[in-house]
Amino acid sequence: MRKIKDILMNLMTYLFSSFGVLILGTILVFVFSNGFSSLSWNLLTSDYYETVYTLKYETDNTLGVYDNPNLNDSYFSSRWGVAFQDTTNNEGDSVIIISYLDPLSPLKRMTNGATDGIASVETNQVVTKVILNDEDSNLIIGLAKNGAEEMAQDFDKGIVITNLVVTTSGGGIRGSLLTTLYMIVLTLLIALPFGIGGAIYLSEYAPDTRSTRILRNMIDMTSGIPSIIFGLVGAIVFIPFMNNVIGSTGGSIASGALTLAIMLLPIIIKTTEESIKTIPSSYRSASLALGASKTQTTFKVILPNALSGILTSVLLSIGRIIGESAALIYAVGTAIKDNVAIDENSTTLAVHIWSVMSGENPNYELSYSISIVILFMVLILSILVKLITKRFNRYEVK
Repeated sequence: MRKIKDILMNLMTYLFSSFGVLILGTILVFVFSNGFSSLSWNLLTSDYYETVYTLKYETDNTLGVYDNPNLNDSYFSSRWGVAFQDTTNNEGDSVIIISYLDPLSPLKRMTNGATDGIASVETNQVVTKVILNDEDSNLIIGLAKNGAEEMAQDFDKGIVITNLVVTTSGGGIRGSLLTTLYMIVLTLLIALPFGIGGAIYLSEYAPDTRSTRILRNMIDMTSGIPSIIFGLVGAIVFIPFMNNVIGSTGGSIASGALTLAIMLLPIIIKTTEESIKTIPSSYRSASLALGASKTQTTFKVILPNALSGILTSVLLSIGRIIGESAALIYAVGTAIKDNVAIDENSTTLAVHIWSVMSGENPNYELSYSISIVILFMVLILSILVKLITKRFNRYEVK
């Protein structure tokens, strides 16, 4: 009877664990299948906002004839030495980009209509519109909606460009990616010393009194507070505080880091304390018997052997930082920025997803792509933590 009961319990364990793995696998497949096609290096390195340039080129000389590079899916204008290609931008809209530009092309020495300075067209820029004049001064208007082939034909007909509108490719997440990295570094710099220090005090120095037990219960209770409440505290307390300290105006990365640091303290303290508790008491006794002080024992024997648990708390903290959005909406803001500064507001990757999904036309493709980036970041950081743990395991007492 007992054997049958054990078999049934094992089957239930396998069943429920398989159910959890199936759900997780389904989510991953769904995210990757919908977002991987939009994921590109350009998405990671380009700005979110487009930069528009209005250029012109006027000359009385006859333009030269340039060699066609014969690029696949590109249409070449031999008169101007430029090739165009139909593609989609980071947000999934159809656009025309400059896929090739001859080194001697006149487009490399145009005039910026806004500043009257010399400007150069670059590859991968998006062409929105062009207005040309042919030999008889007839007006030619080329629009992006007509496609790359017709755009190249319009360029071949004209000898003077009176108006060329090009833009840098937008829709990228470079700013949000940098903001996330800044947030990770700043938050850990603030939270780790206080968290590890608190864990050392509670496990090694604090007496087993009622006040200590109350303190532990308060730490446990703090870990269950909804993150949006921390965000309100960040908005009320840390934003004015950082405005006075660093001269910021409104929410900033610094105020967000302070908010996240308070959120992470319970995780770091509890994980580190439990890791320290697993160290056998014989290690402490042996160190003290050899003449080491309490402080020397703590920092040279206990902490090196508890390093794996400390790094686990770091990994959990990083995952919380990357995935947090509710608190940062209040403590930092939701403005997507391309130029990132610690004393200014900006969005992390998680808040970026919230921003592009909160409008009237949610951008699902970009949200899926950002989700994949977040998953890759967590995976890479997990691997790094494991490697660091393995590297420092040699300091553990065997």
